[in-house]
Amino acid sequence: MKLVKANVYGFGKWVDQRFNFEQDYQVIFGANEAGKTTLLNFIKSILFGFASARGENKYLQYKPRNSGKYGGELELKADDDSLWMIRRIEGKGDGEVTLFHDDQQVPTSFLSEIIGSFTKDDFENTHVFDDKAILSIYGLDENKLETEVMSIGAVGSKDWLATADNLNHQADDIYKQRGQKQPLVVNLKKHDELIEEKAEIENQQQAYQRVKTQLEKTQADFDDNEVLLKKVSETENDLRNLDKKWSRYEQLQQKNDPNKEADQISSDDWENVLKANQELSTLKETPLTNKASELNNVEKAVLNNYRTNQNQLNYIRNQKFELQNLQFHRDDMNSKLLKVDTQVDQLFKNHTQLSEQMRPLTTDEIDQITPQANKTNNLPLMVLGVAVVLAFVIGNPLRLLFGLVAIASAVWYWYQIRIKNNKMALSNFPFLEQKGYANLPQETILSLQGTVIALDNFRGTQNGLSDGIKSIEVDLNKWRKILIELNVLDESYKSDNYNEQIEKYFARLDQIKAKADLSEQNAIETQKITVGRKQRLDNLNDNIEQILQKYDAINMDSFIRMHTKQVENQQVITQINQDKDFLGNDLSELKKYASHEALTKEFVQATNKKSELADKNNELSRQMGSLKEQMQQVFDNAQYQHIVAELAQNKADILENYDEWISQKLASNWIRQMLNIATENRYPKMIEKATQYFSLLTNNNYVKIDFDKKDIFVTSAKKNRFDVHELSKATTIQLYLALRLAFVTEISDLIKLPILIDDAFVDFDISRTENVFKLIQEIAKSNQVIYVTANQPDNIPADHILKLGEENIA
Repeated sequence: MKLVKANVYGFGKWVDQRFNFEQDYQVIFGANEAGKTTLLNFIKSILFGFASARGENKYLQYKPRNSGKYGGELELKADDDSLWMIRRIEGKGDGEVTLFHDDQQVPTSFLSEIIGSFTKDDFENTHVFDDKAILSIYGLDENKLETEVMSIGAVGSKDWLATADNLNHQADDIYKQRGQKQPLVVNLKKHDELIEEKAEIENQQQAYQRVKTQLEKTQADFDDNEVLLKKVSETENDLRNLDKKWSRYEQLQQKNDPNKEADQISSDDWENVLKANQELSTLKETPLTNKASELNNVEKAVLNNYRTNQNQLNYIRNQKFELQNLQFHRDDMNSKLLKVDTQVDQLFKNHTQLSEQMRPLTTDEIDQITPQANKTNNLPLMVLGVAVVLAFVIGNPLRLLFGLVAIASAVWYWYQIRIKNNKMALSNFPFLEQKGYANLPQETILSLQGTVIALDNFRGTQNGLSDGIKSIEVDLNKWRKILIELNVLDESYKSDNYNEQIEKYFARLDQIKAKADLSEQNAIETQKITVGRKQRLDNLNDNIEQILQKYDAINMDSFIRMHTKQVENQQVITQINQDKDFLGNDLSELKKYASHEALTKEFVQATNKKSELADKNNELSRQMGSLKEQMQQVFDNAQYQHIVAELAQNKADILENYDEWISQKLASNWIRQMLNIATENRYPKMIEKATQYFSLLTNNNYVKIDFDKKDIFVTSAKKNRFDVHELSKATTIQLYLALRLAFVTEISDLIKLPILIDDAFVDFDISRTENVFKLIQEIAKSNQVIYVTANQPDNIPADHILKLGEENIA
């Protein structure tokens, strides 16, 4: 795959940018912060997915700050000139991917056609070169450097080689050939010391050897006898089992296998005959009719009454809720009347001067008895006042005149008051006595007007409610008369809960009507059943007769006897089969004995032999116990047992150390062998290319690269052979670069993606940098290379250079 275009929607500093990569090798030049590394990360992210937001990876997401879009497109050209376009935008996980092949959308599973089975880590470990990866080589010690160089043969082999080295180091911590402190070495030395100490104790006691020899012989005899005892015990058990089964065997011998008759009654025929015969018996025993209950005289009278007065009764049933409403209204009016009576009683209780005869006064009547505003002529008082003042002020001749004027004014004022009081006397208003206010003061009459008006209103309400109740009672009496005439009510019924009685009447009427309908239907059904029953009896008799003829049975009794005999024969056969199953493989053994006595005789012999061998076993066991006791008395048993216990523990420790050591050694060797097998087909070609690239990078100073099982060597043009540890760091970097690039070109049949180089050779001198560009031009013949740098490249065609900061839009 060759990358030809990149369309950035939004990624880091790049927003709505397009880049062309038409050349086999493309040098991207730009100053620091120009976005070179961002562009390479964009290519990796579209191919393999965006970085996650967890941990430090969130800083590798490159989400744009000046755009709402995140993602973009890559267009790649395959060897067959077909075009693939990968579009990845923000979404769940590592982004939402859309894949197109020649402008036709295809499933995302086809992405493997582009990236193979590579992961992002695999791609970065093989096709991506940056200053971090190159500079890390400078910090490796000899062993890690060797591992790093050796791991370039297969994807992920670096981790496996590190694991193999770690396992090998762990194995060396357990055992080394010339080691002193390793656990397995220490335990092996201790084992030799314990063996010598044990031998010394045993050699000091000659008697120990004699007793030991005798014990070994007795043990051998015991073991041989144990084998015989086990064999005889098994024989005895087998014979005992046969003896237990002999009675069942004799029963089997006495039974004869009955001859199967030619015509066996099938289970279906037997079941059909039984069912048919049972149904016949049932039909014969069942009465012909199943009479339903008849109506009694009272029920008939009720039904006849309904049929005679059907329209009226149906009207009553439909209007029963109207009757219920009448009763409800009457009860409601009674309740309201009772409430008004209570309010009237409360008025009389609160106002003791109130009487039943009082009626409200009219407005005009109230005005007549209401005292008028002060209309008395005040002129006499004014004249009186002036005359009194002048009588005291003026001299004697006029004083008498003004005194007479004062007296005349006082008499005039008194006369006006008297006339006014005579006019206000209540006896002058006859309507007060007519309306029940006789002998009451004016103030009391006026204060009672509100109460009298309320009383008058209550009386009106009482009269209205009483009239309504009387009207409803008349209607209810009419209903009662109708219900009695139609026999819904009895004349003796005293309550007026007519609706409940109507419900009861029609409930009973419905039961009587249902009973009458059932009786009529029963008569019809009885006739149908009688006809069907006769037909069914004929069919059943025909079916039974056909089956009896099939088996040549004269009658039902003969058929039953045939089936009984068949069942008895089957029981015998079943018992024989059960006996054979019970005896199983022992049947053939039991047939070997002519009688039970022969079997018993052999069983007794086996029992006696077993007893004899058991006695011998016990005797040998007692002898071994005695010999072991003698051995313990020959030497210091406590010390000996301590050494034996230590020796056993030491042996267990050695085995444990050995298991751990051998497992780690084998695992380390297995990892290296598997990696060698995995890469042995590609190694020769890879080494050939690596040698070519290494020679080009070193100006032909080195002409050969060799590998053995663990080490890597290079040969100079002067035929001098150097270990990788003897090379300078710069030359080691060149070797590492040659091997990695050779590996990438070698696996191009599996994955052929662009090689990305991110300013990886900043520490190279001019000569080495020129050699790198020569190598890039060589590799670009088979693999596209995209190289970004902050330094202006020399001797590179202009059409291979893309300068960032200038016009980048395609």
